[in-house]
Parts: sequence; C-alpha cells; structure tokens
Amino acid sequence: MATEREPWRDAVDAAIAGCARVSADAVLAHVRAAIAGGAAPAHAGDLALAFAVAAGDPAAARRFEALVGGELVAAARAIDRDPAFVDEICQLARVRLVVGDGGPPRIAGYRGAGPLRAWVAIATRRLALNARRGGDPGDAGAGGDDALAELVDREPDPALRHLRTLYRTEFREALAAALAALPDRDRAVLRLRFVEGLELAQIGRLYRVHESTASRWLSAAREAVASATRDGLMARLAVTTATADSVARMVASGLDLSVARLLR
Repeated sequence: MATEREPWRDAVDAAIAGCARVSADAVLAHVRAAIAGGAAPAHAGDLALAFAVAAGDPAAARRFEALVGGELVAAARAIDRDPAFVDEICQLARVRLVVGDGGPPRIAGYRGAGPLRAWVAIATRRLALNARRGGDPGDAGAGGDDALAELVDREPDPALRHLRTLYRTEFREALAAALAALPDRDRAVLRLRFVEGLELAQIGRLYRVHESTASRWLSAAREAVASATRDGLMARLAVTTATADSVARMVASGLDLSVARLLR
C-alpha cells in the first residue's frame, strides 16, 4: 500500500528545488522529526530551507537571502537607522545565522514554531540591541538573580513591595517556570512585544496575520503566564486562601516588566 503524501510536501519540494547539497530523504526526515516534536506543519517549507542553508547549499542560501534580506534590514533599522550600523548588523546576522561563528550556523536551531522570517527578525533585532547597548552583539544577555530587583524598588504599594522583597526568589522561579512551559509561539510573541518593543501591527506582519490576531495571541500568553505564575507561587509558599488575593496582586503588578527581564 502506497504511503499517503503529506500535505506539506509541496512546500518542502519547492523550498529545496535545485539544492544539490542535501538529499530529499534527509530533508523529509528532518521536517517529519520537527513536526513530531511540535513544529507547525505550515512551516514545513521554512524547516526544509533552514536545513539546506545549514548544510551550506548555495541555492538554499540565495533563496534564504531573497526571503529574509528585507527582514534583516528592517530589524536593524528599527534600532538605529544609521546606514553603517544597519550594514554591520546585517552582515553579522548573515555570518551568525548562515555561516557560523566558531560553531554551527545558528539557523540550524530553527525549530519551525513560527515563520522563518519572524525567527530571523528576532535574532537580528537582538544582535542590534546588544550592539547598541555596547555589549557583545552575540550575547543574549543575562537574567541573573537580580533580574527583578528593579521591580521591588519601583513598586509603589508598600504591601506589594514587602511581598516582592520577601518572596523575590520564589516569584522569579515561578515566573521562569511559567515562561518555560509556554508554547514556543507564545513565548516568542511575548519577547517581541516586551523585550524587542514591537507593536502589535509589526508582530502581525511578521507572522502574516491581522493585528487583532496578534493581540489575541499576546493576551492569551499573558494570561497563561499570570495564571501559571500565581499557581506556582502559591504552591511554593503554601499560602492560605486569605492571602491568595495579595499573591494575585503581586503577580499582576509589573508582570510585563518581569517577563521582559526574564526573556532577555
């Protein structure tokens, strides 16, 4: 009995057409494994292209440049419009993503949770942000044990400030666990909004969805993080029902900044 052809095969075939350095069987095995691991079938073509680019296929590299070249420029220009800066960041992004810089090319880490264009834009924007801050552009930044210290200092409510001071470690652990449990797309949308500073319309364009859809994704992700953080914190502290409202208020207060700190 013939095996049924997967609905995403045409996208894969188109992505690797003319790519002589990779075999179709290897690409299909990679895409199937990624989808089995949670990748969206809609991004099968992107997965195939990324696999071929990571293998050093020239045709794939040209196709990749045509697909994301504009995203590289837009991401860098969003941080600094100086032409020299934009050119430097774009070239650095190409080296890191396609060639590798003392290791495998980073495009090998693309998992198909979202569009390849959005993944590249996030990576490039982070390079640009780190360069503009004066650090190593390739350094993702450290959350550190004091990532939430500023929240304690800025909290105007004395009761919540006391809770944050008293339970800062537990709060950070619960929030980190909540973020780690999110689906990749939800975590990426939170990072785009609260770390990279993109507007909802920009996020929508990256994912090729309407702004209202991006807004629903963001709201759902925030609610999921708040709920999981609240539940995790209450479990860690073994608080009574009488203090549950205070814990919920502590989680809600400054949640966006907390998320931004831990996702950097």
